[in-house]
Amino acid sequence: MISLKNVTKTFKQGTTTLQALKTTNFTAGRGDFVAIIGPSGSGKSTFLTIVGGLQRASTGEVMLAGERVDNLSAKKRSQIRFENLGFILQSSSLVPFLKVEEQLLLHSKVAGTKPDIEKRQRLLERLGVQSLTKKYPAELSGGERQRVAIANALMHDPEVILADEPTAALDTERALETAKLLRDITREYQRTTIMVTHDQRLLQFCTRVYEIRDGVLTEKPELCGVD
Repeated sequence: MISLKNVTKTFKQGTTTLQALKTTNFTAGRGDFVAIIGPSGSGKSTFLTIVGGLQRASTGEVMLAGERVDNLSAKKRSQIRFENLGFILQSSSLVPFLKVEEQLLLHSKVAGTKPDIEKRQRLLERLGVQSLTKKYPAELSGGERQRVAIANALMHDPEVILADEPTAALDTERALETAKLLRDITREYQRTTIMVTHDQRLLQFCTRVYEIRDGVLTEKPELCGVD
């Protein structure tokens, strides 16, 4: 589902050229729950934004859901993101003035498609937040917001789920619970999930682990908790 071939990313800072991502080769398929770890400023966010089509690679090829995306226009990349990607962020990125039941229908409203009320109910039940449909994000706990965010990310059947520090605002119990949930969702729906995290306790739930240091991506099978 995801393939990076000889990908690099450089930025200009005045007269200096910064190589945020050095020559990178990476693949991930259905059922893969991949963790990306590394210190701040190592290139994790750059890697994730390139995978998600939010920015172009400087060199190399990026394949997403069977289509090359690095050479597409910003409009076309935006369309692919909208149709094929689900994003889960540290802040949960819920719309503050929408109730939970409305959050999950926003994608279909923007797309101009008929909302799937039954699917919404199944997802909310699967994630254990079916009793929260009339609540606003401010009325939810951190764990509840992340569960709603996961349901929201899955509502349009994305091929790929990108999670950027999804447990950073949670306590230990909720963080482990969220990571386990992402693992289960990845297996059950046969999605491809990439999670950027600083929390190595979450690696026990991942099928593959990579570390980025100084822009270099290295697989760390010894840190992986799942065969």
